[in-house]
Amino acid sequence: MGCALLVALLHSPTAKAAEAGAPVQLKEGWRYRWGDSPPGTDGIPLWAQTANVADDWRTMEANKPPPGRGTNTFLWLSIPLPEGPWAEPAVMLGEVTNAVEAYANGQRIYVSGKLNTSGAELSDNMAWHLVPVPRSALGGHLLLRVQSSNPNIGVAQGAQVGSRHQLLALVTRDGQAPFVMGMLLLSVALGSGGAFLMHWRRRMLAGLAVFSASGGFVLLGLSGMPNALWDAPITATRFTVLGIFLLVSGLIEFVSDAILDNQRRWFRLGAMGYTALCVVAALTVFIDLGTAQRILVPFLPFSFTILLVCFLVAAMEAWRGNPDARIFMGGLAGLVLFLALTVLPVIGVLSVSFGNVSHWGYLALTLSLLGIVARRSIEVVRSLEAHTRQLEERQAEVRNLAERMGTGAGELATVVQQLRSTSDQQTEGVSRQAAALQEAEQTVKEIRRSSQMTAEKASSLAASAEGAEQVGREGSAALERTLGDLAAIRNEVSEMARRILALDERTREVSGIVDSVKDLADQSNMLAINAAIEAARSGESGRGFGVVAREMRGLADQSIRATHRIREVLNGVSASMREAAQFSEKGDERVRQSLDAVRTSSAQFQELAVLIGDSSASMRQITAAVSAQDAGTQQMALAIQELSGQMQRTLKTVQETQEATRSVQSLAESMSGLATQSLRTESGTHAAPHR
Repeated sequence: MGCALLVALLHSPTAKAAEAGAPVQLKEGWRYRWGDSPPGTDGIPLWAQTANVADDWRTMEANKPPPGRGTNTFLWLSIPLPEGPWAEPAVMLGEVTNAVEAYANGQRIYVSGKLNTSGAELSDNMAWHLVPVPRSALGGHLLLRVQSSNPNIGVAQGAQVGSRHQLLALVTRDGQAPFVMGMLLLSVALGSGGAFLMHWRRRMLAGLAVFSASGGFVLLGLSGMPNALWDAPITATRFTVLGIFLLVSGLIEFVSDAILDNQRRWFRLGAMGYTALCVVAALTVFIDLGTAQRILVPFLPFSFTILLVCFLVAAMEAWRGNPDARIFMGGLAGLVLFLALTVLPVIGVLSVSFGNVSHWGYLALTLSLLGIVARRSIEVVRSLEAHTRQLEERQAEVRNLAERMGTGAGELATVVQQLRSTSDQQTEGVSRQAAALQEAEQTVKEIRRSSQMTAEKASSLAASAEGAEQVGREGSAALERTLGDLAAIRNEVSEMARRILALDERTREVSGIVDSVKDLADQSNMLAINAAIEAARSGESGRGFGVVAREMRGLADQSIRATHRIREVLNGVSASMREAAQFSEKGDERVRQSLDAVRTSSAQFQELAVLIGDSSASMRQITAAVSAQDAGTQQMALAIQELSGQMQRTLKTVQETQEATRSVQSLAESMSGLATQSLRTESGTHAAPHR
């Protein structure tokens, strides 16, 4: 902004050498006349052609409103022009309210605004007016036709005649200070407006932006620099009226948010309503400048009342100890002071004139607002510093945690790897054990089936032994009856022979049973041997089964020996039966021999009964042993089945452990990666400021 201002000033038309002859103040001989002149035939008012008629013009004090206005909105002024050496003479009028036409030598030489005899006028220049004067008009009079619907009318800021370039340089020097101040305020408005866009909830930034922009527009318009640099009086007037409409609205929004913190609901609602009214009035500036100027007349006292309310509210907050309110009161006091120094000499209260120093008041108030924003910003910065320190502490803690997490993740990964290796080994061993148990379960099932068959055969053998024992008992009874009744033997020899033959057949059956018993004993022996081998292969868990196998083998050996003895006895019995059959056939003469043979047979038969009883007892023992073997085999099968189920469950658990181990390993790798990434990010963050 400073560079742009410097370039604008360097290329302005004021950068010319001053000419000879200083400007002259026009303070004497002023005359006035109320009302408007009737138009002439050529369009020039008749009063402009008869300016020297002294009877119709009254004297007045320069730069003061003339008396006796009444309801008049038109005023004619006559200003005498001295002789001078100026090559390009011109008259500089400080401030003319509102529209003006200048005449010299009966000709219109300058127009500012639009005069309207049937309505309100339009002003297009609220700063100074530089009126070019023909050299022939020097020594005569300059006539001003002024129209104003406002309370003020006429010229208020002095008048002087001189060279055009000297006057332009003079007003440019006088307007540089408010122009620079206005540009500064616009820069503040841009900065605060940009800050509001980034932090839109802080309404005080919007209020500061509106107030700074409004003050900048007012200072730029009243400085006259747009006229001197770019010959744009209408644009300057628009900016000035726009700034006046929005000036207090920005200030009241700032007070509502920055000083009251939006706690006074009535003040906030009033600020919103007043701001809406100001926006509507500002829109009229772009729609119709004349309407905006007419609205400006009642708007100024209303805005002054609102400003007074802001002053009272801020004063109360300052009395309560609000530091922002005290800063605001200081800036507002500066604005009031410089406005007073500008206005009081004009209305004659002060004899010393300081010129237009109102821009310093705007600067003072703007600086106070900036001070409030700066104080708030310092508080925010301090809060941010505190949060930053806390964040750095948390960041250090996070770094330490990340380092520890990385170390722990590495150690966890190592442990998980070891656990995974051990789990694989356990899985392999459990799988082998499960396969061995399945094979053992099949073997036990086969042993159980063989044991059940052995038990069935032993039961059949025991039944046959019981039958043989019963036959032995019946034979003993028969021999006793034979010995008791020898006479009956003779009659029953035939019957005896038949029974002896039947006994011979039963003996052969017993012999067959004995052969079956021998075969079963041989098979039991082989099963016992196989069971002993399997028990030795099973190790510690097959020790009990080995004892049963040894018992079964012993019983099988006993069964084999008993069958040998039974076979020998049965062979002898068979021979005796044949011999008894032969003896019975010989008749009575050999009864005595038969009796002896019967007695011998009785003794042998008793011995056979004893042997058969022993064999039956042995069969019962074998049956009991085989039943016990079957029960033990069943228990062993159930135990192996339960062990196989437990092994399957163990295998499933080991597999689940492997899955969990892989999950934990993945988690450990993820934790290690996160820790490494966190450390790299933090290292990059610490390295960024150094770059």
